Amino acid sequence: KTAPKDIKLHPLTRQLYIHNCDSKMAGNISSIYLTLIALLNLSLESFYYRDEIVNVFMEKMEKTIERSVAKHEDQLVRMVLGGRLTSQMLYHILMDKFRRSSDRDVASVSLNQENIEEVLRHIVQQKFEQRIPSDQLLSKLINFLCGEQKSQMEISYTKQQQKQKQKQQNKNQDSDAMGIFDKKNQLQLAYRVDNYFESALNPL
Repeated sequence: KTAPKDIKLHPLTRQLYIHNCDSKMAGNISSIYLTLIALLNLSLESFYYRDEIVNVFMEKMEKTIERSVAKHEDQLVRMVLGGRLTSQMLYHILMDKFRRSSDRDVASVSLNQENIEEVLRHIVQQKFEQRIPSDQLLSKLINFLCGEQKSQMEISYTKQQQKQKQKQQNKNQDSDAMGIFDKKNQLQLAYRVDNYFESALNPL
């Protein structure tokens, strides 16, 4: 009889673990956006990035968010895709992610200078909630990078299951106070304004 061994020390365990992680890799929009920022810093030879879009809510209220996002897109395209090293790094990062998708269209996508710029711009737009749904393939690519693809691919624990866990915790915390939110106990008030931001500065 041989003595029992720790399964974690078996070479096959590590191989299966790596394969399992690869199969479930989806990520989220923040992680790929931060990758873009890291490549921008590399192109600028800077350790820090000074974000010009500081308060998205205020930008939306002041109706400047579209202009700010477009300016940010142009900067990333110019600095990241304009450099040979950073553009190649982004190309390999995206291709490595896409080829792991269980969706054949995503896994077989071929990136070039034109469509990689389109993907970059849509990543930024998605990050700041300004993206308008586009053609089917591009939407699939962005959804995959967001970890929201509807396929056999499982979404990473750190994204999806944490959301579910938080949702359940919130539900448990609110269960004792649901009576307060019953419509029969509410008085509903509403009024229309032309400019919500200006109205908030001068409440009724």
